[in-house]
Amino acid sequence: MPRHDRRTFLKLTGVGALALGAARPQQVAADRAEVPGRNAASTADVAVIGAGAFGGWTALYLREMGHRVTLIDAYGAGNARAASGGETRQIRAQYGEREFYTRWVIQAFDRWEARQREWGGLPLLYRTGQLTLAPQWSEYLRATKNVFDSHRIDNEVVPHDDLSRRFPQFNHEDFEFGFYVPSTGVLMARRACFAVASAFERGGGTLITARAELGRQAGGKLLELDLSTRESVSANTFVFACGPWLPKVFPSVMKNKLHTPRRITFWYGVPTDDDRFRYPNCPTWGMPLVYGFPSIEGRGWKVAPYFDNVPFDPDTGERIVTAEEIEQTRRFVTRAFPALTDQPVIESRVCQTEYSIDNHFIVDRHPRLDNVWIVGGGSGHGYKHGIMMGEYAAHRVVGDDRSPELADTFKLKQETF
Repeated sequence: MPRHDRRTFLKLTGVGALALGAARPQQVAADRAEVPGRNAASTADVAVIGAGAFGGWTALYLREMGHRVTLIDAYGAGNARAASGGETRQIRAQYGEREFYTRWVIQAFDRWEARQREWGGLPLLYRTGQLTLAPQWSEYLRATKNVFDSHRIDNEVVPHDDLSRRFPQFNHEDFEFGFYVPSTGVLMARRACFAVASAFERGGGTLITARAELGRQAGGKLLELDLSTRESVSANTFVFACGPWLPKVFPSVMKNKLHTPRRITFWYGVPTDDDRFRYPNCPTWGMPLVYGFPSIEGRGWKVAPYFDNVPFDPDTGERIVTAEEIEQTRRFVTRAFPALTDQPVIESRVCQTEYSIDNHFIVDRHPRLDNVWIVGGGSGHGYKHGIMMGEYAAHRVVGDDRSPELADTFKLKQETF
């Protein structure tokens, strides 16, 4: 919904005042017992904890809907420890039978491009196309193609004999075919996190860099957050969208509900006299247990392998790749991209993701705090959906749920890892 339409809707229906009870934060502040050494609470209609893909967009949409919003992040928007903080993320619509996510991505493409124009043309999305190299057809790929065909999403099966001619960057000997989708792209993730946070502040939102802990509670509600700055924030509604930190914030509720594995990424130099490895001359690509991107804005050829699923602490984990990982990735690159055999690693990164039990997103109330919402479970595919999830979560947490059929999909499941 366009911004002016949302504001008109709010004025006509009074959703902001009715759903959030605008008078309550002031009452909370007035009734608040002073804590020695802690400053009096600031107030908001909604406090959002986490300025990544889900939290940042949720805060922005809430602010554009007319609510008073405070956005809090322990390390700042786009920081290097966040699951959303890397340079690039892929935006693709391949989801097998999970057609709903495909439909969301189709809408997300248009929204990303619209925001890019709104924010002065700063490059946030590169339309690269995507090539999946496969040794054989799988149920997942067949289902994906069926969904694409039903939605008239351009796709192409490239036979083995045509791969070398069409995509000479790759060693194709182990693959029967390629599945090519021209609409896929790459998002400039860290840059977009900054852009969302900046738009939020320009629109009148309050952004705070501080660690937040649960503060006073009463009557099955959270009354305020205690910040590491020795300040407090009170609100009617609290949205915790802090990704891999969710199990730390809610250890009993989230125990064994999220898996937060360590992930590594490498960027290799590309030959100065070989443009095949640079955007726009090469698509993003995927092979069994590895994916990557062409060199975009001179950053190098991205390689992201899935070597293991070792749990990782987002606060204390050392973000340094090992010699074994360098060697293992080098062997892969030498075989998969022969022209890069002698190219150096020019950058590496250690990050983490957070997977839900069923790889669906999580948008649900805290089981014991009625005004607390948990938004997370990005499951390795959340970043591109942030622009959609933010609007969905914003409407839902203020009692204006426009897609009630998604509640079961996004509920916090009882199963555990």
